[in-house]
Amino acid sequence: MILKKLSELFNDGQKKKLKPLIALACICILALVAISVIPQNKKQETSNTVSTNTKTEASSEESEKEDLESKLTQILSKINGAGDVDVMITFESSEEIIPAYNSNITTETTKEQDSSGGERTTTSSTENKTMITSNSNDPVVLKTSEAKIKGVIVVASGASDPTVKELLYDAVKTSLQISGHQVEIYEK
Repeated sequence: MILKKLSELFNDGQKKKLKPLIALACICILALVAISVIPQNKKQETSNTVSTNTKTEASSEESEKEDLESKLTQILSKINGAGDVDVMITFESSEEIIPAYNSNITTETTKEQDSSGGERTTTSSTENKTMITSNSNDPVVLKTSEAKIKGVIVVASGASDPTVKELLYDAVKTSLQISGHQVEIYEK
């Protein structure tokens, strides 16, 4: 149908020039459709991977927090007169892992003089960092910073006794190595 209309509008010489252009236009349209579909799939896969990694990290941090809270609850409940104890710990920051890197820094200086006696100095610097990994492709860790504790709340049935309250207070400060203003003890 398109070819009939073309034969009516154009002579044979013009038709020969027009056919490759129509074919090229069709290929371009197909390529644009294909390009618009492919990146969406990759973005979805990437976002799924990122959300899965984030959930895994969040759940591991949450389990570490719960482990610390349960250990502290067990220890504090063993203090004479403490009774039933509940503990809540809040964190200011999470654990930070600093990996090892190989670093190469290259600096290049170029001096140029023009015909009128002017001088120009150009300095360029490039840095190449590569993470060092072990045989199992895990990064080599230089330093691990523990999560920073923001505060601790202890609720104990024996906290009405000032002696028990002081023992709980000191035990929390000592076990977590935190300042006194970060600890609150309440009666159940």
